[in-house]
Amino acid sequence: MLLTNRTAILAASGGLLLLIVWGKIAGDIYELPGPDSALLLLQFMLVVFLMEASTTTLTFDYTIKQLEGKDDDISAQARMRLTKWERVQLLNLGKLTIASFGLTLGLLILGSLVSVSVNQIAFSGILVLAALVAIFILLTYRREPEERRRSVD
Repeated sequence: MLLTNRTAILAASGGLLLLIVWGKIAGDIYELPGPDSALLLLQFMLVVFLMEASTTTLTFDYTIKQLEGKDDDISAQARMRLTKWERVQLLNLGKLTIASFGLTLGLLILGSLVSVSVNQIAFSGILVLAALVAIFILLTYRREPEERRRSVD
């Protein structure tokens, strides 16, 4: 964030995600007592949240710097709309992160109640990986406000 470089933010966040996943894999390989799955999920979700919040903040900072020194009415309106946009983006991102965490935690609990035989582990692993990819796409997909266009008859 301090470098105001989107690539650096994505690389740092990706590195953190890899460290979290590698920590879980290494703990399983060396049979170390690992953190609870809910804690691992929370760490994963927080990294994705912070990555998206950082990109939103960078967009806000870049745009607000372009409006510095301008005191006309249009610039004042643009600043107000930009502030409102950032607030809505961060609020919606927070809601989406909490909903994703709750949904995934519910699926973890449901999965623990259903017994999985040894020959179904690969299938279950593929389903979990697909769910994580789906959540990651949902959290990182650009949620820019779209303008409504009126058709002129």
